[in-house]
Amino acid sequence: MSHYSNSRPIRNVGIAVWLVAAALGAWAQAPAPLTVTFSRPGVDLSPYTQFRLLPLNISGTRVIPPPWVENADPHEWSLTRDNKEFLVDEFARAVREGIESGGKYKVVDTAGPGTLQLEVRLISLTPWASREEKDATTLGSGTLSFEAYVRDSRSTELLVAYEGDQPVGKDYQENTALNKASNITEHFKTWGRNLSQRLAAAQAR
Repeated sequence: MSHYSNSRPIRNVGIAVWLVAAALGAWAQAPAPLTVTFSRPGVDLSPYTQFRLLPLNISGTRVIPPPWVENADPHEWSLTRDNKEFLVDEFARAVREGIESGGKYKVVDTAGPGTLQLEVRLISLTPWASREEKDATTLGSGTLSFEAYVRDSRSTELLVAYEGDQPVGKDYQENTALNKASNITEHFKTWGRNLSQRLAAAQAR
């Protein structure tokens, strides 16, 4: 369908999978399936009080036209240098803001004890309309595909890894750069906010 129009107590590995999958999957308009590709048994999240964010990995990010676009112009369906800088900067800023919004956890710049490290690789973006389609109205901005890894920042031990696809934005809107940027910012901010809330809920059990 086109988007374009004119569980149990969490004290072991379940805690890590539930925390991260719920947090990063919560922004979707409908349940967004996440595939857990690795999970380490016996994880205890109670000692963690801080997050460390590695820069968003966009080294291999592709822009994929939606299926209804034929003979797509590669120039219209690509990330500009400004797009790349915005994604990296907003990920760092908005996820930090979301995590710290509850006042319980801080984002730190260096590895250390009691610190979870989040690494996200953005695999692809599928905008519902190209930058040249000025008169288009879309439901949200499109979708993104990503992989995420959560480690103990000091030991770099991998706790959980997963991948998923999510819609970005949830309202009908004009296809403007401002609307696209706002949707991405809110998406990243919600990731951070949910990480903080889920960790707090897990530690309270």
